[in-house]
Amino acid sequence: MDRLAWVSHNRRGDYCFAKESDEGLDAHLLRLAARVAGIISIIVILFYGGGRLGIPLYGLIAGVGVGGLAVALAAQGTLEDFIGSINLYADRPVRVGDRCRYGDRVGTVEAIGLRSTQIRGRDRTVTTVPNSDFSKMQIVNLSRRDQILMRSTLGLRYETTDEQLRFVLTKLRELLLAHPRIANERMRVRFVGYGDFSLNIQVYAYVKTTRREQFLAIQEDVLLRMKNIIGNAGTGFAFPSRTVYQAQDRGLDRDRTKAAQAEVAS
Repeated sequence: MDRLAWVSHNRRGDYCFAKESDEGLDAHLLRLAARVAGIISIIVILFYGGGRLGIPLYGLIAGVGVGGLAVALAAQGTLEDFIGSINLYADRPVRVGDRCRYGDRVGTVEAIGLRSTQIRGRDRTVTTVPNSDFSKMQIVNLSRRDQILMRSTLGLRYETTDEQLRFVLTKLRELLLAHPRIANERMRVRFVGYGDFSLNIQVYAYVKTTRREQFLAIQEDVLLRMKNIIGNAGTGFAFPSRTVYQAQDRGLDRDRTKAAQAEVAS
């Protein structure tokens, strides 16, 4: 059962929770090391005592070796998971509580054990991934990003004039440069090309936050301001359209058809 620890109270009055470290890989490895040390100590004591009592140990060691080989072959999958756990411990791509993307799925790491990792997805279900598979995946740790990318393409109507387009580009850049939560270093607003039915403007900027809820609020505010800028320019967003040209079909030229047939016949 998951146990929660009280962590902090932030400026907004929201309370944050974090899982205790006993669900992390470090705790599992420490417990395993303690158990292995205890088992080795018991074996050493038994062999030492058996030697003092005159018990033949060589045959016993050979039997234990053969049995250990059979157990290793039978538990090959478990050993692969354990080696995967060691790889996760060495690389530390994620920790308990981190939000990550693994494969084509996104979730929050709830527990990292010696055999598997438990991840809670967006639908609130828990997926158990064997560590042998998890350690081979391309893992993207979303909790370690320092900013969040905001990227959008605005499609303007083809009736937009050059002056209107320049006005929109200038005002969009001023908006992003003046926004306190937008990083100015890598901000970009460019007219990037002609679409099937629109003049495309690409907006590319990083938002100074690591919380997705704050990012969505900031992005919403910026997009609404962009809509006002486009409206003030006297243009609008494009929508899928098709141009149909009508012409009168005069059919085939009979005289040329007869001439071609006569030439082929001769």
